[in-house]
Amino acid sequence: MTIYGLSQSTGLERRLKIERGGQGIVLTIIDHKGGVEQERIMVSSDDLLATITDAAAGGCTVTGVSPPHGAKIQFDVEIRRNEILLKTRADSGKETDVAVGLDDFQDALESVILKE
Repeated sequence: MTIYGLSQSTGLERRLKIERGGQGIVLTIIDHKGGVEQERIMVSSDDLLATITDAAAGGCTVTGVSPPHGAKIQFDVEIRRNEILLKTRADSGKETDVAVGLDDFQDALESVILKE
């Protein structure tokens, strides 16, 4: 499922693609203009659900991996009223972010998880 959003750091329109992966949920951040994939991360569905349902003030971080290479990536999740800010931080120093509607994100995540 794809959700449209914006980068909070650059203002660029982005898409967030959410799909089931082999061992979790794969989230792909893509620039809307040009369709350039910025980052792909796989996180445990249990970790991601816990982060969303027990939202901590200031957000929290989940460790994920970059499919198919397996490099570790930090995934920051912060809920801000009716939107959710997602940011990836790789060991290389590369950071990518997207903000999407919280309801849209929850609906997409539920759809992907229940698709088993």
